[in-house]
Amino acid sequence: MKRALWFSLVVILAWWAYAVARQLLATPSPRDVQQILLHVCVKAAGFALVVTVLMRAAGERIGDLGVRLPTAREAIVIGVPFTLALFVFTNIVLNSALAAILGGGSSRSIAHLFRDPAQAPLWVLTAVIGGGFAEELERAFILTRFERLFGRAGLVLALTLSTIVFGLGHLYQGPAGAISAGFTGLAMAFVYLRRRRVMDAMLVHAAFDLLGIAAAYALYGRG
Repeated sequence: MKRALWFSLVVILAWWAYAVARQLLATPSPRDVQQILLHVCVKAAGFALVVTVLMRAAGERIGDLGVRLPTAREAIVIGVPFTLALFVFTNIVLNSALAAILGGGSSRSIAHLFRDPAQAPLWVLTAVIGGGFAEELERAFILTRFERLFGRAGLVLALTLSTIVFGLGHLYQGPAGAISAGFTGLAMAFVYLRRRRVMDAMLVHAAFDLLGIAAAYALYGRG
């Protein structure tokens, strides 16, 4: 089992190296919604398969990450206000401060991706499968691998490194966007760690992204 955990760590580090190199060398920007959704679906399927195999090798199941749905009270009384507060803070307070400090940055325009309201269902699927499922499954898996190998110090290290990598993955939004994304990723990590339920983080992340999609259509949909 220990060997499987170390192998998982090697896989994580290799994935991080690939993700960072891809951004720093190419900084690709999405061309259309269909391309984004296809990429998200392939990534989600790949993550689910790899995580399942690696966790089984370590004597665990995906269910050990916490897939139980929150109660209606938890979702409405706690989840909704938290998601709204995080969205407002990140997109208004933090982004405004970063824009004042860093300027407009080098973000490539994504306005063209929100011109057609008929493509909104594709964005919804992207939010649920990509942000909600794939990214939070990846995050919970990474946090637990580091923690099982190195204890609390490993958990702190995983929080730090995963936040940086997640931020770099959004460099196409410019430096300010990358920092903002890193902060959001860190917040999602704490959502998971609060009850050790990946489903909590999945629901919050999906709702957060859906709010962002609605805001983007409100801003760019009239153009």
